[in-house]
Amino acid sequence: MIVHNGGPGARIDQATLFPFDDRSVPLRYRVRSGLSTPENPGGPQVCVRPGEAGSPDAVGILFYGTVLRVEDEFRMWYVGVGEDVESGGGLRVCYAVSRDGINWNKPVLGLVEYNGNSQNNLVAYDHDDAAAALVLYEPEDPDPNRRFKLICEVNPWTICAAYSPDGLRWTDSPYNPILKHNDVEPGGLMKFGDCYYLTGQGGRCGTKRALVTYLSYDFDHWADAVCIGLRHDVPPFQQMPGGHAGEQIHLGTSLWNRGNVILGLFGQWHGEHNDRTLLTMDLGFVVSNDGLHYVEPIPGFQMIVGWELQKVVRQGRKRYLGDLPFPTPTLMQGQGFENFGEETMTWYSPWKGPFICVARWTRDRLGYCEVVAERGPERRIHPRWEKLPGGKIDPHVISAPIQLDRPARVYVNASGLSEPKFRTLKSE
Repeated sequence: MIVHNGGPGARIDQATLFPFDDRSVPLRYRVRSGLSTPENPGGPQVCVRPGEAGSPDAVGILFYGTVLRVEDEFRMWYVGVGEDVESGGGLRVCYAVSRDGINWNKPVLGLVEYNGNSQNNLVAYDHDDAAAALVLYEPEDPDPNRRFKLICEVNPWTICAAYSPDGLRWTDSPYNPILKHNDVEPGGLMKFGDCYYLTGQGGRCGTKRALVTYLSYDFDHWADAVCIGLRHDVPPFQQMPGGHAGEQIHLGTSLWNRGNVILGLFGQWHGEHNDRTLLTMDLGFVVSNDGLHYVEPIPGFQMIVGWELQKVVRQGRKRYLGDLPFPTPTLMQGQGFENFGEETMTWYSPWKGPFICVARWTRDRLGYCEVVAERGPERRIHPRWEKLPGGKIDPHVISAPIQLDRPARVYVNASGLSEPKFRTLKSE
């Protein structure tokens, strides 16, 4: 099928019509939409913690990483902070697995020697200064050695690609660094249609921290030019002088490709200047239909609020990364959304660790739509509107045109519907 919503027009097997996606659901009558925060009943839920003394993640964990579901297993790549961080290295790509996305294990891989032995969860990647690890899994790639693909930020400011047959043993691309004349702090990676998309902040485009996107058709050669997808340093947000002052977008956005729409979380950078002791960051929510231009369904909406995590952070804080002071809540999104059973999950962490949390919603209920109350008799536009041709009209929405190439089924994820009705407006 093809959803004609202004996107690339790629054929997809499944479309999801979220009520907050006003390109896929552009028309509505007496219906409004909103966003829903996670449903974790006990507050923030920590799911991955630092390792024991001497391990590659003993000092802390940074979720500059990825979660993917491969067959019946969740796999996580994250950045572990080792005890040698003070000497200038100490950032390495670590690996964890889970059956449910909540309870994680760190398998002993035996691939890399660290601190005198190889009994650890380090992947084989020839960099000990890896500041980000964005992973794609493409089982259909004809080259089995390229079925896992990695974009890694290797300090300082070097963006590299790598390939792997299993996600554990990585080989650098011969074309590294893949960004020859530009830079980025990466935050999201996906394939959309025939093109690879890498989001982040940077791009040398004359803005403060903004959401930018790089493009590639082979994963080795990337365009130098970027698309600016979203800014917070322009109205309706307050404009402030200085290169680091005011509202900004941290690390671009994570990316969840749902076929007809891209969903993502981004860092809402709140700071009047670059003093990190006064900085706060919540996680906002964006959608895109072309992978380049992003909108917030509700501008400024805090999908995941940082203050709720602050008590947990203070209980688990360790000294690392130069002991940067972060007395205020600063969150960081990672790359990874998954539907599992009746739940939708994503993962995030405090900006400087030291652990990773999981956020959970009822499946695909990241937002909602509800009926707008009927106007009272004194406010009716026409005194006898019930008697007009066509009679009374029920609340309804109309989707963008959906072109089908074979029979399809429609499923509704909603509460309070006694008898949902669907009607094809035009069929050819």
